[in-house]
Amino acid sequence: MYPLIQLKSLIRAAFILIAGVHYIPLQLSSQSSDSDDIVNLTPMEIIADRAFGLNLGIPAAILIGDVNTSLSLDQALRRLSSVDTFRSIDSFTAHPTTQGVRFRHTATNATSRALVLVDGVPQNDPFGGWIYWNKLPLESIQSLEVFPIGSVPAWGNYSSGGAIHLITASPNREQTRFSVQGGSFGTLKASLHHTAPISDSLGISVEGRIFSTDGYKVVRPDQRGPVDKASKSDYEYLRLQLAQQINEMWSWALTGQYFSEDRINGTLLSPNSTDSTDLSWSLSRDGGTGAGFNLVAFYQDRDFQNIFSSVAADRNSERQVLNQYSVPAEALGGQATWFWEGDGYVNFLAGGDFRQAEGSANELTRNLGAGFTRERQEGGDQSFVGAFLTIQTLPDQDSSLEGTIRFDHWNQENGFRKEFNLETGAQTRDTQYPHKSGDVVSLNAKYNRQLDPNWSISGLAFSGFRAPTLNELYRPFRVRNDITESNPDLRKETSTGGELSLHYQDEANTLQLSVFYYSLDDMVTNVFLHNDTGFDALCGFVPGGGSCNQRRNVEDSEVQGLEVAWQWDPGADVEFLLNYTFSNTEFKRSTGQPAIEGNRFPLSPRHKLTSQILWHFGENLDFIAQYHYRSTHFDNVLNTRKIGSSTVLNLGAQYQVPESPWAFRVQVDNVLDEDITTAISSSGIYTQAAPINAWISASYER
Repeated sequence: MYPLIQLKSLIRAAFILIAGVHYIPLQLSSQSSDSDDIVNLTPMEIIADRAFGLNLGIPAAILIGDVNTSLSLDQALRRLSSVDTFRSIDSFTAHPTTQGVRFRHTATNATSRALVLVDGVPQNDPFGGWIYWNKLPLESIQSLEVFPIGSVPAWGNYSSGGAIHLITASPNREQTRFSVQGGSFGTLKASLHHTAPISDSLGISVEGRIFSTDGYKVVRPDQRGPVDKASKSDYEYLRLQLAQQINEMWSWALTGQYFSEDRINGTLLSPNSTDSTDLSWSLSRDGGTGAGFNLVAFYQDRDFQNIFSSVAADRNSERQVLNQYSVPAEALGGQATWFWEGDGYVNFLAGGDFRQAEGSANELTRNLGAGFTRERQEGGDQSFVGAFLTIQTLPDQDSSLEGTIRFDHWNQENGFRKEFNLETGAQTRDTQYPHKSGDVVSLNAKYNRQLDPNWSISGLAFSGFRAPTLNELYRPFRVRNDITESNPDLRKETSTGGELSLHYQDEANTLQLSVFYYSLDDMVTNVFLHNDTGFDALCGFVPGGGSCNQRRNVEDSEVQGLEVAWQWDPGADVEFLLNYTFSNTEFKRSTGQPAIEGNRFPLSPRHKLTSQILWHFGENLDFIAQYHYRSTHFDNVLNTRKIGSSTVLNLGAQYQVPESPWAFRVQVDNVLDEDITTAISSSGIYTQAAPINAWISASYER
């Protein structure tokens, strides 16, 4: 169907090859499996990040201990006050299209404004830019880096909004991790990660995970009716990797992934499903002798199906109103990065990359009660080609200055929209959208200085861009009776900004205070048009209590605020972590809808605070208390649907069996059983996060 090279048969062959190699009857050499939660990265891994140095610090320290014991990666990430998904609800309950990640609330719709990478491969969906958190590695994570917004311009599209990089464990040593988790809502997750050397240079890695939950009813209890069902979801995940250390300098890795997910989104007639297949290959030269090289090529295939329904006001019945029976997408890409270490005063990092994506939405529409009467097809292609150069200077032993310049060329082509009348068989629309392209130059400058053994400062200034996704350009969607149309005329977003940070560290404390400011031009926003009942030329039939919206650019917006991160570890039996973000968002100018000027971004609380206390009772038993707070915010751009503040308290305990690879954990989330609103529809229907729930886990690691 698409001109992009079809590699599905190759991927299947790679899976068979990798799995088959694992069972070759060779004697496996035993290697130590001892590892720390946070590891120092090799120069090769720094190249994959396209950044000098390690931006681990306090944020990663908060996360690393929770990643492998969380039900999902996004659940752990939201424990950072600066990181959030568009709706503050776990990925096994939230609709996939709302799972975009953003830093410091710098986004006005659900599309990701940050880049997520696994071993240097972009994970943002090629059609919608959202993140399938459940298809990312979890058990195999060796280290996790969280880069603040604007800190990695070398990646181009998305990266000016920040980046999250997962680096997986090498398969060249034997390691096994197994866990089973179960709890409230009939939730069960089982996972296995195993790595083993096949020979002195060749290794295999297998990671698998299954998950199932009966879910909970997301509509507020006093508003529920017979149509409301629990948000059930199930998924399967498999990741296979074959890697070889050719010699002391060179290595390669071949990785294949498969993911399949099925969901019920609160009512029986509103399911969705996803099938995903990925293949990547990397070739790396270690930079230990002053120069390094990294090459990555990847292919991604997605197929998404989704049905939206309209629920009667009394919630006694529902009717399917939009059946997106096939939303396929493919992406093909690659990147190369070079690193040169100078004479001790200057370092160079340079590279180039490309990504080509194709996708479409195939839909059945206009069901007035007797079945669908219209069919619609829309889609197009996107491509990005970029190159960058980063120079780092070290004027003295206490300072570093770093600058990056990047050039990108983007194309938007082959856009189309076709419509058919199923009652008559006639084609009623055949639109071909014009080709668009553009060039973008992005800049970044960073300065770091160590003031004394305890204090240091850093500064960052940046510019960047994000092109609208195929989803924003071509795919409309519906949430209950609120209809949002696509817009093929969207312009790219651009951003500029900076931040200043003060750092302090001694034997017991690590403290970071940052202030930031971002100016955002042409942010893509779901703009409210009207709530008039009846047929609309853009949105079709708008039901009573519903609304007509469209994705549009808002000319001028800004985000400013401050962030505090503090880790206190006195070396006794108690550790304390505090993470607080104040983020003030504002639409400054909108010629298309001046009514939103001065308003805050949707789902963007000004205050977000997370904290954790860890008590060590002897060497093997830990008690954990976590506290999360969000201030009031709004569900819509008009700021008329107010979501109250929320407080969440989680309690847990973990026991490590002495001199054993087994550990056990019990966790109770939302201990106070708070009603946490995550969305409000235009008709006043409230969606809520999970009530009090508990789970236990048993894990084995050696």
